[in-house]
Amino acid sequence: MPRFLRFVTSLATAALGLFPLLGQGQVVGPLSSGTPLPPAPATARRLQALTLPFFDDFSGQGEGRPAEQNWLQTGGTLVNNRFARRPPSKGVATFDGFRADGRSYGGVSAVGATDSLTSQVIDLSGLGTTDNVFLSFFWQAGTLQGPPAPATSSRPIGLYVDFKDVTGNWREVGQIRSAGDTTNFRFRAVAINQTSYLHKDFQFRFRVFGYQYNGRDAWSIDYVRLDRNRSATDSTFRDIALSQPLPSALRRYTAMPVGQFNQNPTQELAARTRTTMNNFDAGPAPTPISWTGTLDVLPTGPTTQFLTGIRSLDAGPGGQQQPIIGNPQLATVPVSATPKRLRQRITLLTNETNPLTLANDTISRVTELADYYAYDDGSAEASLSLPAASTGPATYLATRYELNQPDVVRAIRIYPLATALGRTITVNIWEDANNQPAATPKASQSIPIPNPLPNGQAYLDVPFAAPVPVSGRFYAGYGQASTLQNVEFGVDLNNAPPAGYLFTSQFGAWSPVKLATTKSPEGALMLRPLMGTAVLTATTLATVAAGYTLYPNPSADGLVQVQGRYVRATVLDALGRVVWEQPAGEAGKAQLSLQQLRPGVYFVRLTLAGGLTVTKQLVRQN
Repeated sequence: MPRFLRFVTSLATAALGLFPLLGQGQVVGPLSSGTPLPPAPATARRLQALTLPFFDDFSGQGEGRPAEQNWLQTGGTLVNNRFARRPPSKGVATFDGFRADGRSYGGVSAVGATDSLTSQVIDLSGLGTTDNVFLSFFWQAGTLQGPPAPATSSRPIGLYVDFKDVTGNWREVGQIRSAGDTTNFRFRAVAINQTSYLHKDFQFRFRVFGYQYNGRDAWSIDYVRLDRNRSATDSTFRDIALSQPLPSALRRYTAMPVGQFNQNPTQELAARTRTTMNNFDAGPAPTPISWTGTLDVLPTGPTTQFLTGIRSLDAGPGGQQQPIIGNPQLATVPVSATPKRLRQRITLLTNETNPLTLANDTISRVTELADYYAYDDGSAEASLSLPAASTGPATYLATRYELNQPDVVRAIRIYPLATALGRTITVNIWEDANNQPAATPKASQSIPIPNPLPNGQAYLDVPFAAPVPVSGRFYAGYGQASTLQNVEFGVDLNNAPPAGYLFTSQFGAWSPVKLATTKSPEGALMLRPLMGTAVLTATTLATVAAGYTLYPNPSADGLVQVQGRYVRATVLDALGRVVWEQPAGEAGKAQLSLQQLRPGVYFVRLTLAGGLTVTKQLVRQN
């Protein structure tokens, strides 16, 4: 589960309260996503000592632990391109305040050490104080979610730098105390000018001191360099890097059903995509560079080049966060029923040859056309909780969706966090009534959220008893009865629905609301309607479902025959929990082997070739 920060405002205000969500993995705090990182080695491995130059801008890897060739695999730091504001290059290391397993370091009011990042051993033997060896890095206090708490004499909240001396002891050589605000990235250099540090087993580390609960005090670093013949102001490097993440290839959504997309491909594609680039080269003259942008339709193509450009970049501030903008609508996307992925890719053509910096010349993003709508990218940077109250009516959140053709909603996919596990929520579908959800839901399904989630999944699918026909505009959402507990769900701070697409209902009245405060960007509730893929009316749907039968039903021995062709079978218990999934080698077979199920009532969910699901009740007897 993702890792998080948190703060809260009232639902009665113009913005919903977000909790910062940080963590390893996917708004309670800024998140690497808050998901646990892959297990680290049982002991820190010592690799062959590195030599100068040391460089890492965290661009050459995916999200997760920092690369082992440069860093020890301990300390809880998360490499990501989601939490930082205006990073120097794509990918930063975020000290999100969560352990590698996603847990907080301490209780609600505890203050102390949290994340750290320690280099592998670097051989500095043979160097002297006149070699002008410097460690430099860019740092940022806070994340998209907000700033760390301000430092005080009793709470020295900040980012600290330590060197290991020849005796094996760590010595603090630099500190950046929190001023209680979120900064842009700033440059810092620390001289390695004492002979006690110039030895064959040298290491450096970054560490954070702050509140230990829910990733409240988060920092990020980027563009870490250690080399000789430098100065305290040497922030230049022969490199031009891409920085900010790309948006979705779609105009309104981050994912949508392929059948809905096919009705109007050009209209559904975004007319604008954007990233930024930073010039670290000092000159001597503006640097002309070019770039290309392509859209790949995966897995079989085609590939369309939709962007070319060229620009001279100044050094210094004039060469920072310069936009690259293109139009994905110029790309060709085949109209076919097959699910597909759209990969945008922007590549700088800089003629750089340094292998240390080549990775930051390309940035990409994949947008899925499958069987669901989404406004989020699958990773949470924060969490949201409906207001806690001991009494009163249930409170709901609902998000608007626009259909290009009639369809059915099979289930709601939602992203519960730890405080939601074991609690009951209700997911609903509403029709439109004067540009807001109707007073009464069209379909409703309540379910206790499993604890833990099935198969370690981050999302939970809540299926309706029967697919819900929808057309034109509809709303999907969730709610909960009054409770004194925070019941939190993930929020993506890097994406958002169009303005006016999110509503909340309190005391039976709907009103528009934002997932934002003055300190955080707008965000997207991580809730996804799972759709059918064909044009289906209620009558057509009933006809399709009637063509499928389970027998014998009730079943005494658990050997159940399926009448009708299907692709995959899943069994849910009466609470909607997945209790059996068809092995890949048996997919689509006429007989289901369900001997292991205990006596009771179950629902067999059959996924058809077009993406539609048919759900049939099954009784398992003794």
